[in-house]
Amino acid sequence: MMDDVEQRFPWECTTGHPYDQVVPWLEENVGQFDGAWYRYGTDIASGVTGWEPCDYYRFRREQDAVLFRLRWS
Repeated sequence: MMDDVEQRFPWECTTGHPYDQVVPWLEENVGQFDGAWYRYGTDIASGVTGWEPCDYYRFRREQDAVLFRLRWS
């Protein structure tokens, strides 16, 4: 069963770019946090496993997720 965040923001994306660069871009190009998009934050377990750390973002609209991927992937 999906949680509330996954229901409201069905489109998931990841990026290794710093959130202090990503979030202002999101606010300018997509909308406000918890309205048009949602950020889970860094997966700290990835550092332990040797993978590059990444932040998880979720989007209400597919076109915003696509725009995000084009800019931040």
